[in-house]
Amino acid sequence: MSQPENSAGRIIFLNGTACAGKTTIVHALQATLDEPYLHLSADHILGMLPQRCRNVTNPDNYRAIYKAISGMHHCVAALAAAGNNVIVDTVLVNPDNLAECVFILAHFRVTFVGVFCPLDELERRGRDDKYAGMARSQFAQVHAHQIYDLEVDTSTTSAQEIAANIKAYHERVLWPQAFRRIRNEKIVISQE
Repeated sequence: MSQPENSAGRIIFLNGTACAGKTTIVHALQATLDEPYLHLSADHILGMLPQRCRNVTNPDNYRAIYKAISGMHHCVAALAAAGNNVIVDTVLVNPDNLAECVFILAHFRVTFVGVFCPLDELERRGRDDKYAGMARSQFAQVHAHQIYDLEVDTSTTSAQEIAANIKAYHERVLWPQAFRRIRNEKIVISQE
């Protein structure tokens, strides 16, 4: 059963490299926002894959990972269509992933937030085996499209301050424009 557009949930979409602080921001947002927001992340989705398929640097895993992340994008739309508010925590390094999100989420109110952090700080944060070298490999690609509703820097601002800023923007701006601008400026490939 389809719900009317005005009953759809809102989406806060956080995009940044590994170790940028997205998950910490999500927790601060969930504590700050008045309404409940579900948290859906690329880490959650990749964690559902068999262990042997989780290495994002192994070309043999690309197909399984791409399909899982595509499924996450469709899941975000389904959750929002059912009236749930959603915070997405992901790393959009592939232009096709951004194109898919812009297409699938075209009819939803999406606040697109770029989560920035200097490379040296990302590498300091990512010294454990799980994230070693990942931020460097993602750094040049993750923000290549350069269009956000909001940009935040986790090296200079606390997660609580960032959450308060996102909340204020999210409450003030009913229909954020970043996804619409990306679609209109044809920065991504049409998915039609």
